[in-house]
Amino acid sequence: MDLRNSAAIIFLAFGCLMVLATADPDCENLKDRREEIQQCCEVGKIIPLDGADDCTPSDDEDLNKHEKIMCPLVCKLQSLGVLKDDEIVQEKVNEYVERLEDGWKDIAKGITNVCIENVNAMREKMKEHAQGRRMKCSPVGGMFFMCLMKETLEKCPEDKRKDSSFCKKLQNGECRRGQ
Repeated sequence: MDLRNSAAIIFLAFGCLMVLATADPDCENLKDRREEIQQCCEVGKIIPLDGADDCTPSDDEDLNKHEKIMCPLVCKLQSLGVLKDDEIVQEKVNEYVERLEDGWKDIAKGITNVCIENVNAMREKMKEHAQGRRMKCSPVGGMFFMCLMKETLEKCPEDKRKDSSFCKKLQNGECRRGQ
């Protein structure tokens, strides 16, 4: 068997393993289960959206599937003062963190710092590769919010973790992003 056939077989076997690994019903439709995911760590939300403006896009707006999710989130984060143009407003984020309970507050400070650094780095890479493409809404707000969710789940204090099969799989990394 030549090298090309060996590589193809390995690639096919890996692909089958990935399908089997993601076949778990607990790991399906993660994009549609944000509220359920947020309940896996029973701490105060770092940036609660319940005080934000209603930013539901109208049906007649010309938005693709991605923009229908991102644009309202950007609008909400802007209404809270957390996002201005393409920048996360550190001072406003710090105000939200200061409202949290003491033990969680220290962890949340670290989470927000990591997420702001990650978003700033991604934003710079996006500028390099954008090449004139323009989106209706900046992805910065969505990247920041997803980072907050991911980091909260990973750094959730042991005594605040919800004891369910779904949450355990998320926290152990059994459910991968993109499903």
